[in-house]
Amino acid sequence: MYQFNEGSVVRNEQSTISYTWICGNEKNNSLCIMLPGLGYTTQRPLFHYATSVCMNENVDILHINYNYLDNEAFKKLDHHDQDQWIYEDVKSVVTEVLNDAKYEIYFILSKSIGTIPMAYEWNEKDFISGQNTYGIWLTPLIKDEIVYNALLKTEIPSLYVIGTDDPHYVEELIVSINENINVTGLVIPNANHGLEVKGDIHTTINIVHDVMESIEKFIKKYK
Repeated sequence: MYQFNEGSVVRNEQSTISYTWICGNEKNNSLCIMLPGLGYTTQRPLFHYATSVCMNENVDILHINYNYLDNEAFKKLDHHDQDQWIYEDVKSVVTEVLNDAKYEIYFILSKSIGTIPMAYEWNEKDFISGQNTYGIWLTPLIKDEIVYNALLKTEIPSLYVIGTDDPHYVEELIVSINENINVTGLVIPNANHGLEVKGDIHTTINIVHDVMESIEKFIKKYK
């Protein structure tokens, strides 16, 4: 059984971040921090089923539910400052919520814009360490240099998933990333940035199955 603890962290007057911390009634040694996309929230299928995978594997979950679609102050910033804003929001939630929590193993699972603060953390190591930390990158924004370099150079075991119809899919970049022995990739033919094949619901459902199977295998290996 799990407890669902909901709350919010106020970083400043322009940034309040809600979260859901899902904890086992019996202490678990592993935690998965989930960083959603801009419009792809933790309520959407990939996060919903990934959360279930974690619960089945006795891994606690922290959903960081930032929302920037209606934040006018955020929209006025340039690209770099937006990236930094998101990272500071993520750090604030992790620091406050997990202040007294001790986990032995950390997974970070991100999608789309969520791969940017994940890449920042890969460099800064503010709340993770190089040991006992593992990364799951869904539709990473590899055209963004910081995300590309994080995957290209990571010493942290990582899994990425991307579709060939994703605007961020660049074959040359994927080939380079695949040379990193710490990285495992799942490239899905014809899938878009939502990991869906437009107009083909049956293939899309199969994609969700394949992605969850890869995530489950990855978590089982390292938890």
